[in-house]
Amino acid sequence: MSTSNDGPSNPEQLAMDSDFGADSLGDGSIRERASAWWDDEPGTELLLAIDSSSRTGSVAVLRGQYVLAEASWTATGPGGALHLGYAELLLQNHGYRLADLKAVVVAVGPGSFTGIRAGLSLGQGLASALDVPIVGVSTLEALALQLGCTARTGDLICAVVGAGRGLVHLGISEVVGSGSLVHGPPMTVTADELCVAVAATSNRCLIVGGEIDRDLARQLVSSRPGVTVANPVTGQRRAAYVAMAGLVSLRSRVGTENPRPETVQPVYLNRENQVRGSSSGWSGER
Repeated sequence: MSTSNDGPSNPEQLAMDSDFGADSLGDGSIRERASAWWDDEPGTELLLAIDSSSRTGSVAVLRGQYVLAEASWTATGPGGALHLGYAELLLQNHGYRLADLKAVVVAVGPGSFTGIRAGLSLGQGLASALDVPIVGVSTLEALALQLGCTARTGDLICAVVGAGRGLVHLGISEVVGSGSLVHGPPMTVTADELCVAVAATSNRCLIVGGEIDRDLARQLVSSRPGVTVANPVTGQRRAAYVAMAGLVSLRSRVGTENPRPETVQPVYLNRENQVRGSSSGWSGER
């Protein structure tokens, strides 16, 4: 788990940063994409993506850039065993087995301690047993990729994952000219603090989405008229976006030795430990 602490110390400062770019975000993740997706080789590797970071659960099977099958649900408890069952079912429906997988991508948080650990343990176990590479992806950054798929250059994306006890994990990202995303450091905030951060972006187009209930949606719209709050369907996390984020990192490793599964670490975040995760390893390609 990463233990560094960088970036703005409060949500309002994070949102108001006038130079919302790589330099202003410490080690904010950004890399230029080499080409548009339609110019890129689609690839043939069979990839499994797992997201159990919170009450939203999802698993996806991709062949290269194309989704073969995906399942998403709202869990009532830890979903590690449920993810494995869905993964086997989705693979079987397309004539594959777990042994056919060539890589595993896992959302590593922030989110629920139990949920993150369940998904990561499953992913590490599969990667170890099958001797295939594993990539950890930030849950907030993958959600930002999902929410920003139709955003324009200069737009801000605010990804929200429930943290329990009236708190949420929040990450603000900017869509830059290359079509990539620049990610700010994640934070754990109250609903009121989230609204302060949203209100501080009054001169920018802002899309907010993720685990947001009706009351919080009303509060967000009241705090900043004109903000776009994604509906529950749009904001339901999908493991396919975790896969797409991880695929970029996997391709960058071609010709190199893959790290051991246990080197992929969870990102645990709370009010006392505002952590910048360093294990996501993805470029922010859209």
